[in-house]
Amino acid sequence: MRQWRWFAALLGWLMLPAWAHAHPLGAAPGRLVDIGGRQMHLYCIGRGAPTVVIDTGLGGTSLEWQAVMHRLGGPTRVCVFDRAGYGWSEMGPYPRTSSRHANDLYLLLMNADEAGPFVLVGHSYGGYNMQLFARRYPYLVAGLVLIDASHPEQVERFLAPPYNVRIAPSSRWGLVRFGEQPTLHPALPVAARNLARFQYQNWRPRRTLSYELLGFRDSEFELRAEPPLPALPLVVLTRGKRVWPAGAHGDALERLWMDLQTELSAQSPTSAHLVARDSGHQIHLDQPDLVAFAVALAGDAWRLRQGQTDTLTDASARWLSLLDMRSFSWLHDSLDVPLPMRVVQLDARTASPAP
Repeated sequence: MRQWRWFAALLGWLMLPAWAHAHPLGAAPGRLVDIGGRQMHLYCIGRGAPTVVIDTGLGGTSLEWQAVMHRLGGPTRVCVFDRAGYGWSEMGPYPRTSSRHANDLYLLLMNADEAGPFVLVGHSYGGYNMQLFARRYPYLVAGLVLIDASHPEQVERFLAPPYNVRIAPSSRWGLVRFGEQPTLHPALPVAARNLARFQYQNWRPRRTLSYELLGFRDSEFELRAEPPLPALPLVVLTRGKRVWPAGAHGDALERLWMDLQTELSAQSPTSAHLVARDSGHQIHLDQPDLVAFAVALAGDAWRLRQGQTDTLTDASARWLSLLDMRSFSWLHDSLDVPLPMRVVQLDARTASPAP
């Protein structure tokens, strides 16, 4: 009889929803928002419009954006969230593609009563999701900031000769194998390190990462199927440090990535393209001040478009005054935000450090 009672209790525990179990890392730093039968984690600080919303890269953590959030939070409301299956968010239905992520984010922001319009910030794969959101819900978007973000044709362009590099699975069906966890970025705070380790070891985020990777090509197709990006303030921030090996082939791959980034910046007639000279792919960890400047630049561009010249925060000018001008390059700028200094270069491959 005792065995049956023990089995019944165990069965009841297993049938509890995932959010009912204590998270190994403790309580969520933000709040859990119901989006229709499941919960997503949303963490916001600060006040002030337009609200900034950040989406992470493939397998990334919400807590890795703390440095950027605390630079912007205060006069600006800044939010980061865990996509379904990551962090403190419950699992979501499959496939895990950008179309689902954009719809999840819409429900999350609406059910959390976060007021738009929003400046969307997308890093790497998160750039797919934020580009799709901006195309699908343009009335909710004040601006878009793409941080070394994915391009909707990058899989095919990298696979074509002479590059011949496969950067995503060729099929949505398959098995993703996990090796040793990659080295964590030294700038990650302790909480973000713990969350990164948890996500790499726990079956839920591992499965989520696998399905996002297997659905990578579908996310590209979904983004291309949406209407073009509206004429909104767009800031593209591209890494300056190379990631491909030295040599002719690596040089060609680096040029292709810059070409794709330049094409992203051409999606809107009001845009800016900057290169983070001291950063690899994780620009928000290598140069958080520069990311804060890029986000502030998009916000000030939106205020100018709204005719709010008397309520300009001048956040972008203040951040620019704190930056080492040799740490980044301007490649293009049509935002017309008044700034005390800027040097626009014609070509990232021949650009010299700004004075």
